[in-house]
Amino acid sequence: MKGLRLYLPPFAPDTSGAASVLYPLGGMVIIVDAGGCAGNICGFDEPRWQQTGSRSAVFSAGLRDMDAIMGRDDKLIEKIRQACLMVDPRFIALIGTPVPAVIGTDYRALTRMIQNAVRLPAIAIDSNGTKKYDQGGAKALLALSRMFAPKAKRRQPANESPRGKQGTLGVLGLTPLDFTAEEAHRLISILHRQGWQDIRCYDRLEDFQKAGRFRKNLVVSPMGLPAARFFAAQFDIPYEVSIPAAFFEESAALSSIPSDSRVLIVHQQVFANSLRGFLRQEGHQGAICCATFFEQEGQLAEKGDQLWEEEDCFCQFLQTEPFDYLAADELMLRALPDFHGHFLSLPHFAVSGSSTARTSV
Repeated sequence: MKGLRLYLPPFAPDTSGAASVLYPLGGMVIIVDAGGCAGNICGFDEPRWQQTGSRSAVFSAGLRDMDAIMGRDDKLIEKIRQACLMVDPRFIALIGTPVPAVIGTDYRALTRMIQNAVRLPAIAIDSNGTKKYDQGGAKALLALSRMFAPKAKRRQPANESPRGKQGTLGVLGLTPLDFTAEEAHRLISILHRQGWQDIRCYDRLEDFQKAGRFRKNLVVSPMGLPAARFFAAQFDIPYEVSIPAAFFEESAALSSIPSDSRVLIVHQQVFANSLRGFLRQEGHQGAICCATFFEQEGQLAEKGDQLWEEEDCFCQFLQTEPFDYLAADELMLRALPDFHGHFLSLPHFAVSGSSTARTSV
């Protein structure tokens, strides 16, 4: 049944994905809602709110019924103007929710009004709270890239080598919704060991402003693909969609998988594909299927890979397809009471939030 959940909770929505990208950039984030969506983002879908010393300026528009019905944008503009006097943001970002989606809010006009009122850059992410987190995160990364990246194409100096690992590596899609803090630290350490000295994770506004001079972009989750394609078209910056094999090498659980076993990996597509590549590199010859509830690029998928929209699709697939190993977030086991194979934990905050232990393979 469409939308029915008996075991799995609602996944992080597009509003939360957008907010996660914007969280560390020093802007003022306005959730255009009555208060509920902002509460979910701050209370459940953003782990950094629980960290000591971690701060971000996130506000609810506090829409009332008549504000939405009558389109009282002037009240929202005044709230933003007053808030700017308190927090001194570097830019303003609006994140859409079901209410502005239903009434057809004109975000282009609204951002122009904000820029005229507070003299700061303003962007809008037209999320609606009904799609998945990676779609909202992708929209936020692309909007930031279009607003803050240089407008002119970079001219490469004659003495600058176009190859090798000299220069800056951008990492797109590295947010807490996909990677734990320990995983993010491990990934950056591996990239340093591979020879990249300057690594930018698009978690500072300056990263977007200097993105036209990056040597390469590494896309580690599907939400980074639209921005990577933008930088490739705008600045001729190549990009790679993968997570280094060394990221998985320290896992004793992975090394214990027999080479002829059937393995199902459930995560976001880039993570799952990279883990499959690592297992094959280690000599695994059995069938490996990658599956996701989120964005799936057809060009990155192999025959037999699964894209699930509903919980019962996941349950039925496991009932009809025998697998020896399942690698997924621990919360997935709730939906599989009859699974008797081996389970490997792949934490995915967008799936389980704080409801499961955050331990990684």
